[in-house]
Amino acid sequence: MVEIFGTSSGALYQCDRDNCFYLQFQDKQTSFRVCSLLAFKRKIDNIDLVSLLTDEDDRSGMTIVRTCQHRELFVLTIREVLELKEILSGALVMLELNSILHQKLQYSFS
Repeated sequence: MVEIFGTSSGALYQCDRDNCFYLQFQDKQTSFRVCSLLAFKRKIDNIDLVSLLTDEDDRSGMTIVRTCQHRELFVLTIREVLELKEILSGALVMLELNSILHQKLQYSFS
C-alpha cells in the first residue's frame, strides 16, 4: 500500500494489489473502490457545517455518514468533518497531480 495523502488525523492509501483505496480514520480502516470513494467525498463535501453549528433542535454538532455500500458508519463531529474533508481533498489533488505528471512524461518520451 502506498500513502496518497495523510495528516495527523488519518490517511488515504492506494493498494494496487486489491485495486482499491483504504481510508484510515477514527481508528478504523475502510476500503473504497474509485467510484465509491468519489461518492463518499461528495457526501462529506455536502455536509452543511453552518447548520450543524446553528441547529436549535440538535446542539450535538455531530452528523452521521454512511459509506455507499452501507458497510461503514461514521459519526463525525464538526472538527472530524473538517479533518476528513482535508484528507479526501488532499488525496484527490495528489492523484490528479500524479495523473498530470504521468501524462506529461509519456508525452515527452513519445
